[in-house]
Amino acid sequence: MTAPHPQYPQRTGSSRRMEEVKQKLDNQLLSAQVKLVIWDLDDTFWRGTLSEEAIVPIKENVELVKTLAGRGIISSVCSKNDPALVEQQLRQLAIWDYFVLPSISFQPKGNAILNIIEALQLRPENVVFIDDNPSVLAEAQFNCPKLVCLSSPTFLVEQVDCAALKGNADPELTRLEQYKVIAKKFESRQSSSISDETFLRQSEIRISIDYDIDASLDRIIELVNRSNQLNYTKIRIETEKEREEFFHDLNAFGFNAGIVRVWDKYGDYGIVGFFMTLATLNRYELKHFVFSCRVMNMGIEQYVYAFLNRPDIRIIEPVANPIETFANIDWITVSMKEEAIGRLRDRKITLIGGCDMLQLSTYCSCQSTEFTNREQHGIMKRLDDPFFILGDAKLFAESELRPHIPAANEEDVLQLRDALSTTDAVIVSFYRMMESNYFKGNDGLTFRIDEDALRALLASDLGIWFVHNFTFVEYSHVHLNNLISMSFDRLASSTKASAKIVVLLEDTRKLDDNPEEYFFKNRYNEFILKECARIEKLHYIDVNSAVDLAHLHDDGFHMNRQGYLQLAQAVMQIIDP
Repeated sequence: MTAPHPQYPQRTGSSRRMEEVKQKLDNQLLSAQVKLVIWDLDDTFWRGTLSEEAIVPIKENVELVKTLAGRGIISSVCSKNDPALVEQQLRQLAIWDYFVLPSISFQPKGNAILNIIEALQLRPENVVFIDDNPSVLAEAQFNCPKLVCLSSPTFLVEQVDCAALKGNADPELTRLEQYKVIAKKFESRQSSSISDETFLRQSEIRISIDYDIDASLDRIIELVNRSNQLNYTKIRIETEKEREEFFHDLNAFGFNAGIVRVWDKYGDYGIVGFFMTLATLNRYELKHFVFSCRVMNMGIEQYVYAFLNRPDIRIIEPVANPIETFANIDWITVSMKEEAIGRLRDRKITLIGGCDMLQLSTYCSCQSTEFTNREQHGIMKRLDDPFFILGDAKLFAESELRPHIPAANEEDVLQLRDALSTTDAVIVSFYRMMESNYFKGNDGLTFRIDEDALRALLASDLGIWFVHNFTFVEYSHVHLNNLISMSFDRLASSTKASAKIVVLLEDTRKLDDNPEEYFFKNRYNEFILKECARIEKLHYIDVNSAVDLAHLHDDGFHMNRQGYLQLAQAVMQIIDP
């Protein structure tokens, strides 16, 4: 065992207890990150008893508190003393402002320590309590079984550079200030007799969701790796391989990520949340969903989950709060850094198209409705089909063929009709309609099918049945243009007068090796420009200028998350210029 430091007073008869405490610290402290140190004062932080004699400051302890604060590890006080005398003494030592939520009274320390830990929303295993009295240490551990106890600061001084005390560099003491905000709110709540939800409503809670996360990657990784209580997926980014996979996903098609900042009338909590979603043809799920315990019980995680349109999530227990705790959250206001996206969230949006619409929809409101690629009998059906937009629900319902093919059905048509009647804007991508994969059934109904879906259908048990009941329809370029024109007219007539229809032009960059595709996309873009001049409600977005080339994938069809963010901003500039 390390020899006692000569500056710290030692109590006779407590050597066995000190040995046990020292061993417990060695076993727990070095295996758990320390986030809070709670100090006794008399004969611990300083020499002597404040109420009986002049105390002697211990310089190393003062410096230790400051050193830990510079690493984001905060300190508190639990002392049986006169509060006014303690504050006066600690101010003279220029250390008072380094302590958060000090408990200074003559009440039992066990409950006081538990209250400090719970108020600061930490776990006992991340907290160290220092007191020279073995019976007080025993009382503290009885109330907090996983609390790390120590009878003198010697070990912390000597092991200040161990992994558990490493923390994260915080020279501006940002973490200290954030915990002071929590303490201020706790004290305000304790002095109030109103209900929890009423207290939250008067707290003026605001959040900002920022999709431009590159400057905050270090904070994101720290949050993912260190948060446990509100880390719903428990996916870590610790090894070099995990970091490489994480950075790859950030720029891969289908992934979207954002950070959450929170502040209220008590102060600024900083970056307290991170999410990463994956949207594919057949699922929309959360890969990361993690929050700091600093915002526990505020409803932040539930609000963000609803904000993201409740993606699928595999929750790994334990978590401190269910992902949906409150019946209704009406005390949080969103203040987006990207004001255009903030306004987009307030609109009812209808999106029709392929996978680009699916990615764009992640930036739209909870009221958005997506008519993108949907699965039917294990095969993807496309809804960027003019015969879906122009279709008659009654005829679809009467068809005996329609239920067996990957094509729009009665339910899809009725859903589209309802969405269009209340929508603020329709966003469409219709280039795929110019492809020639159209088939007409013996029921007289025509539909468009993707090449991959057609191959899957012909290879299935329905292959022969399909050949007997459907005939390929060869449409000319002019006929396909007419079908798209009719689709635009139907959308215009089915929406309210104030609604806008936004159509995406095709990106013609990165097509140097494919001159044929370049020609067809250019011809389609020219056609859309003419349609926009013909129909007052119709507006276009030139993706070539709206999205930076760096955000376009090499296939020329897909973008990364930043590309779709820029596209969403361009959409909002049209909807609400």
